[in-house]
Amino acid sequence: MTDVFDELPAEFRDVVVELLGQRDPELLGALRNQAKPTLEQQEAVIDVLGDAFTEHLGAGHEPTARGVLIDNALGAFLTRWPAEELADC
Repeated sequence: MTDVFDELPAEFRDVVVELLGQRDPELLGALRNQAKPTLEQQEAVIDVLGDAFTEHLGAGHEPTARGVLIDNALGAFLTRWPAEELADC
């Protein structure tokens, strides 16, 4: 069985798993045991990655390299599972 993280581009998988592991291990575990997130889980991922992104803003509120990676990872997650696709979960 593939899990949610198998569907993410490899370049973003580690940062998403790392941040969820640090900030919401229960969500990480759930997403490792299903092929598609629920809408509620998608919102939780947005919250976790959004909070992490804001912690990686540099001078002039420009994102650091880590902030860009987190932002791109969130974009990849939302591109793979748009809310419209999850509304029926």
